[in-house]
Amino acid sequence: MIIEQAQKLRSITLTNGNIKELASECEVLKIRGSVALYQEVRLKEISTHGHSSFHAHVIADVLKNTGSCVIKDRCEVKEISNAGNLKMRTVQTTKITSTGKLTIEQILHAEQFDSIGFVLAKEIQANHFQLKLSGESKIERLITDEACVEKDKISLSLFKKKLTCKYIKGKNLQLSYTDAEIVEGDVVAIGKNCHIQTLYYKESYTISPDAKVQHIIRSEKE
Repeated sequence: MIIEQAQKLRSITLTNGNIKELASECEVLKIRGSVALYQEVRLKEISTHGHSSFHAHVIADVLKNTGSCVIKDRCEVKEISNAGNLKMRTVQTTKITSTGKLTIEQILHAEQFDSIGFVLAKEIQANHFQLKLSGESKIERLITDEACVEKDKISLSLFKKKLTCKYIKGKNLQLSYTDAEIVEGDVVAIGKNCHIQTLYYKESYTISPDAKVQHIIRSEKE
């Protein structure tokens, strides 16, 4: 294990090893190799590049991942950016931005969710949700105020650009390239290449000629 410490920034760079006790004065953690941390961490910033795993509670202002990172316990980070492969269990965040592969094993709570890439999640709850598909994504439950799902037109991919969901609920939903069992919303726009089994709407809906919706049911307004 090599540790470089800058007193002014109170930062530590880890390059390898199993870390069971991090210096208490550390505010910025940089991982540049293969590192596993086994203690709860409370930091201002975490930057990971390489292979990192966190086995206890993670609390931070900022998490930046450009490598392969796994957080096996609860994660409370105000702002998360992922340009690599990030796997988390239970997450509370204000803003998450992902341009790589993002996996949520249990649930993610966010005010703003923006992704261009691959998403695999059990449940996502976000005030604002935007997903540009560059491959096949799967989310069992998506609950949001506003959602926009579309195909990323820039990235070239051999994978099928499609979102598969069991349940989507929101106030204002704009969906394309989406397969879902149930979609429930106030105002819903079903775009091209969608296959929806049952659509529940409160105010209005539109369906693209290139989409298929089997059942349409108007919900009672609260």
